[in-house]
Amino acid sequence: MKTFAQSLLTALLLSTATFAATGTPNPTTSTNPTVTTGSYKVAVFPSATPSKLNVFVERAPGQKMVISLRSVDGTLFGSQLVGKKQGNFHFQFDLANLNDGAYRVEVVAGSDVTVYPVTLSTKAAQTAARTITLN
Repeated sequence: MKTFAQSLLTALLLSTATFAATGTPNPTTSTNPTVTTGSYKVAVFPSATPSKLNVFVERAPGQKMVISLRSVDGTLFGSQLVGKKQGNFHFQFDLANLNDGAYRVEVVAGSDVTVYPVTLSTKAAQTAARTITLN
């Protein structure tokens, strides 16, 4: 549990610095990326790699789990099925081919359902401002 929290904090700190790059879609999630339910603890946050979204899950094996990426209108863009025997795991959604807009990550395990809103936006490329001064 302690290493999970430390890994999450480190990843969050590293991911904020890497999104300063221009011209790449930046996923943003809710202000509280970690949710704990009766059957799992999950964290969803941007990766240090542009256009990737990390999903960390801490849980005891026992029931199937499905994690899916959907548009706000319900269109499925990707999903990850986790078997009954699998415990803690980590994976990434690749968002590079998605258009800017609103999406959601849904985590479903039995009756526990967690939804994370995700917004993709591409920053406009900035040109370097250069001035010349004569003394």
